[in-house]
Amino acid sequence: MAEVQQPIAEPEIRPFRHAITARSIALGTLCVTFMAWGGHYTRHIGHTTKMAQDHLPWGVMVPFFIIAVILNKVIQAIRPGAMLTRAELLVIFAMALIGSALPSYFMAHMIANIGAPYYFPSSENGWVTELHPYLVDWAVVTDVTAAKWFYEGLPRGASIPWGAWFIPLTWRLSLVGAVACFCYCMVAIFRKQWVKNERLSFPLMKLPMNMADEEPRGFFTAGFMNQPVFWIGFAFAIFPIMWNMIGYFTPIFPTIPRDFGLIQLGRDFPPIETRFYPLIIGASYFVELEVSGSIIIYFLFLTFQLGVFRRFGFETGPLRADTSDFENWQGLGALFVLIPWGLWTARGHLRDVVRKAFTRDPTIDDTQEMLSYRSAVFGLILSALFICAWSVASGMTVYVAFVFVALVIIVWLGISKISIETGLISSRIIHAQFATYHIVGLTNMNPQSIVALALTYTWHRDLKTVLMAPMANATKLFDDVREDRGRMILAVAIAVAVVVGGSAYYAIASGYQTGAYNYGGIYAGSVQAVFDRGVGYIRDPFAMKRHLALWGLIGTAVTVANMVLRYIYPAFPLHPIGLVSATSYPANRTIFSIFFAWFAKAAILRIGGISLYRKASPFFFGMMLGYFVGVGISFVVDTIWFPDDGHSLALY
Repeated sequence: MAEVQQPIAEPEIRPFRHAITARSIALGTLCVTFMAWGGHYTRHIGHTTKMAQDHLPWGVMVPFFIIAVILNKVIQAIRPGAMLTRAELLVIFAMALIGSALPSYFMAHMIANIGAPYYFPSSENGWVTELHPYLVDWAVVTDVTAAKWFYEGLPRGASIPWGAWFIPLTWRLSLVGAVACFCYCMVAIFRKQWVKNERLSFPLMKLPMNMADEEPRGFFTAGFMNQPVFWIGFAFAIFPIMWNMIGYFTPIFPTIPRDFGLIQLGRDFPPIETRFYPLIIGASYFVELEVSGSIIIYFLFLTFQLGVFRRFGFETGPLRADTSDFENWQGLGALFVLIPWGLWTARGHLRDVVRKAFTRDPTIDDTQEMLSYRSAVFGLILSALFICAWSVASGMTVYVAFVFVALVIIVWLGISKISIETGLISSRIIHAQFATYHIVGLTNMNPQSIVALALTYTWHRDLKTVLMAPMANATKLFDDVREDRGRMILAVAIAVAVVVGGSAYYAIASGYQTGAYNYGGIYAGSVQAVFDRGVGYIRDPFAMKRHLALWGLIGTAVTVANMVLRYIYPAFPLHPIGLVSATSYPANRTIFSIFFAWFAKAAILRIGGISLYRKASPFFFGMMLGYFVGVGISFVVDTIWFPDDGHSLALY
């Protein structure tokens, strides 16, 4: 008997709606406003889990979860046709993600850098004689009373001296605008190369892109949340957080650890940390196996090197830290190969970009790009010139400014490529300032250049939150924006303006209210170290140190060898991005979780192929989302019951 064919239900056809709408901009602005407040509050006042600390922070994911899952479900129940579309949700997420790079560290370092030079001078540190003569007045607060009140709090009846901040803030924020413009233009130029030509995986964007999906069947609009395996992963991540939260109120309550100790390899060899992070495991599952495997192999290679060189008495600097000379310079050496090679690989695309920009060649279509190639190229050039001019005006020689800005671009592109290809939540590598000091040589730099470099520890300081990295990740989201892709610059501009303006106002106002010195860290020891280091370099300049050059040459040689082997043997299993990724901090804290994800993915693919891989994906989405929701709940608990003494669930 023939089987009766059931009629196939026609999918619901909705009228096309733009992605850049009043409600997507409004909700995106609400998210970045929350970030402008929360970035400063969680870091300096509440002392809870930092809201904006990495390339996929909970301060982005929790509001997006509320909007995409909860709010959209409410709208669906009330008026289904008015649900937020996938494109609108991705605009909201992109605004929040890009805005997250600015409030916690970028703006905090800037405000501290403006206010510190005339508050901390003493007869011991030599700032008055070695620093002040070379400081440009328009970049810092020169009013000693205004600086004192900022760090110690306003006297009763006094008002905030905004006038003392107006000129330095104006010039500093002009530089922030140039940096944002440069980053946006750069990723606009490379979007097609990264997304279409190289087909990079963008593992950090897998979760938000799937959360924005519209599933016609099931309770949740995000289809993966209707799978039982998702809730297993979700519970796996959130249960330890909720369990340990009981200990907030009863310290004697036993907790579930996430650190399982150290693996000791021998004397002089740094130990390997075994930390279990559901977020890292979830994100690393969506990384290509050869990439995650290469990070693991190169991490072990670095560990072996460190042990051997320490045995022979070499100076390797701090171990497994963001200030590790050994790892920083090997990473920079690797970048000196990877970035030029990436530009060479993209030469065909870049040739088209230049032709379109300067000849308006009609055969090259850029109508679906984030910016027209002409606008992107000229915006890139003008913003780079402004950054260089600002640096020269602050005291750098033209040569030092050129070297420094070139190194900044290399570092930014490197971190962005690491983020979109390896899925590392955080990737702090060498500061361009340190590289400039050594490559140029302090003996070849005048005091004005050294002091001017100290002023750059604002827009290029804490590399956890480099602005280009979230913009690069957001290029993957723009595939779904369609006709509105070119209008995304409006959403990005609003996000940057709101976060920068809101963060600056809140940081300054709260500093005068409570005394910024009480925040410690960025506003005290960190900013003092920047200027103390500058004074030390002026007093005792040095040339390039040979052992640092050796570390850099090792990184260069290993990366070149990796590329040659991949060219000769296409099946060579190591990816050249593995070395620089393994040198980035805090790879030492996440490597065990990366290994766990690599092993799980390899086993799943071997047992069930791509079909089982896709079926298992909701489990790893659940691990990521469970962590984010758990951190959000912990933040609420801290805000209500522990407003000044919160509990951090950060990865490092």
